[in-house]
Amino acid sequence: MNSMKKFLAGSMSVLMAASMSIGGAVPALASKTTTAASTSASDSGAEKVFRFAVSTEPTTLDQSKGNSVGDNEIQRALTEGLVREVKGEIQPGCAEKWEVSDDQLTYTFHLRDGLKWSDGQDIKASDFVYGFQRLVDPETSSPYGWVAGTAGILNADDCNSGAKPVTDLGIAAPDDKTVVITLANPTPYFLSLLGNITEFSPVRQDIVEKYGTDFAATADKNVYSGPFVLTSSENEVLVFEPNPNYWNPDAVHFTRVEESIITDSNTALAMYESGDLDFVNIPLEQVANYAGTDGEGSFENGNDDWVFINSGCETQPLLQDVNFRKALNYAVNHTEYISLATSDVYTAATTLVLPEVNGATEGKTYGEEYGDQLHAWPVDGDADQAKEYLQKAMDTAGITDPSSITLEFTTTDDENDKKIAEVLQQMWQETLGITVNISQVTYAEKNTTIMLQHQYEVAYGGWSPDYSDPYTYLELFRGDNPNNNSNYHSDDFDTKLASTVTETDPAKRMQTLADCENILLDDAAFVPLQFRTQHYLMNSKVSGINFTIGAVNFDWPFGDIAS
Repeated sequence: MNSMKKFLAGSMSVLMAASMSIGGAVPALASKTTTAASTSASDSGAEKVFRFAVSTEPTTLDQSKGNSVGDNEIQRALTEGLVREVKGEIQPGCAEKWEVSDDQLTYTFHLRDGLKWSDGQDIKASDFVYGFQRLVDPETSSPYGWVAGTAGILNADDCNSGAKPVTDLGIAAPDDKTVVITLANPTPYFLSLLGNITEFSPVRQDIVEKYGTDFAATADKNVYSGPFVLTSSENEVLVFEPNPNYWNPDAVHFTRVEESIITDSNTALAMYESGDLDFVNIPLEQVANYAGTDGEGSFENGNDDWVFINSGCETQPLLQDVNFRKALNYAVNHTEYISLATSDVYTAATTLVLPEVNGATEGKTYGEEYGDQLHAWPVDGDADQAKEYLQKAMDTAGITDPSSITLEFTTTDDENDKKIAEVLQQMWQETLGITVNISQVTYAEKNTTIMLQHQYEVAYGGWSPDYSDPYTYLELFRGDNPNNNSNYHSDDFDTKLASTVTETDPAKRMQTLADCENILLDDAAFVPLQFRTQHYLMNSKVSGINFTIGAVNFDWPFGDIAS
């Protein structure tokens, strides 16, 4: 997702074997986490309020339309899928057990007894069918509808494009307690997607039809299947309270959770210091000041950030020229960028795929096996090369003065994003002599409109993997992917990437994926920037919070706080 996703670990063969077990656990790529010691949770019955801050508003409260890590983390509390991935294990959710056919194409899920929505009505298999169909329905306009195709669900891409009716989607409910999902091809990470992507949630058709376009607009215009219900979404604070009908109430300890939207990270930090918050992310420039202090911790969240280039841009045609795109890449000194923009907190990225995702061999990562093959950009940049490629692009376009070239750089109104944009603006202007203007927009506007509709020239953004495989990154550049925000098209890339979907030899498949990444690097389809490490402060009374790599970075619903 837009910095929003999940992970599985182990080789492809291990994943396939694990997915065949009934209710079996699938290991996940663990994030490296450090945190202060926490007090054991108490179930004394006292009020347990957990308060934390985020810097951006959710793009939506509609579980079918989420498009970011933040959206996913909210729905993680409000929805319950067929399964739930927790600390790397696929655990039963609404489904208490499941079977997988020998050909790995049919998954049969059996819902547990007594499942209820927050309003007391039964959760039925048909609610899952409707939720999945609504996700891929073109009329829903879900920015994440394409993920059903990534999951391998039969006819998902055709349904999402409108070529087939949503009733042709490979999901059925033969009775109220059985959900059958049919895949077009074996998908080893299928259960991981179901366990992490909250868009694969049940949805009540009568509630959607009751509220129409106002469905989920506010807390009271939805019903909930997860451990919490949303009781308020007013005044920049989301208030969560336990769902009285959740199937596993013993796992829920917080009596109320308050998620405050605070755009100024230093304001949030001050609120933590004054005792008004129990958890806060530390601003990049403050990380060194809090090293080793009480409650300080860090985790690798898997977020991979880059500059999106609108390769089909009409307002700045130079972006269609690979030479100009190469000039932008060579002009970035990643070592200086990491220091200036991230206070040396993040790790420089000179390629696309997160190196820690699974490789072809059990116990080996993609970076370990294929990192040396990738055509990475020089970590310190190359000003001379940047100027040479700029001149080639100018000669082709008949431009004689680089100062006449103007580039609009879109980013959110988040302070960290603004700083990142300003550092890159300075590098491009000083090295290339062009003019770079920064355009700040809201997080929701950027991710729901501007990027999806290619209404930008270059933009700062990123991705967090939906599953532990290079495909989760590479498919973002597939020509027919609705989430191809880069507007990138390459027949060679598309053909090679498509072949990996049906390739059964793990080594051949992974080698082709590495070849696909090199196509993107050679085409300068983006400007890689960084892999993130998140530093935070946590009240020492809090326990049970999971930090993970993927669509859910901050997994709080089953946490606790000592009285």
